[in-house]
Amino acid sequence: MKKIVGLVLLKTENEYRREYEKTYLHSNFNLHDIPVAFSKRDFDHIFFEPSGSSIGNQFSFRRAKRMNFMKEILSGEIDIEIMFEPDRGTIALFCEDLECVMYLRIRPRSGTLQVGTFFDFGKAHTQMYNKQKKKCVPITIEELKERIKDKI
Repeated sequence: MKKIVGLVLLKTENEYRREYEKTYLHSNFNLHDIPVAFSKRDFDHIFFEPSGSSIGNQFSFRRAKRMNFMKEILSGEIDIEIMFEPDRGTIALFCEDLECVMYLRIRPRSGTLQVGTFFDFGKAHTQMYNKQKKKCVPITIEELKERIKDKI
């Protein structure tokens, strides 16, 4: 099977913000049959990263270019590994083919998941992939549904 996943190539942060809103805020996404929510305010968390200076976080064009990867990960048409990060209580969706991970958190009382963050592993793909996976343990969809049910 051939799968093509495109990059989003825009010039400004505001253009990426509008594309995110158009693509993710007005659509329905699911992880298997569990609803996944995207919020307008999460853009700043998903597409910003530490700047390495006292300025704080800065917009990441590299990460934003890959925003389509999130919908592909949730599409069910690409291989992912679903894991649980016990320290934070988050769900990690590892996609080796796209060299990225998407983190979801359980939304209390709603029966849904919400995107926490997303990032690609960059130049040190294998090292970063393994570093993130060490923090996680495997979880099945059934176990995830039980965790969600416990939060309702």
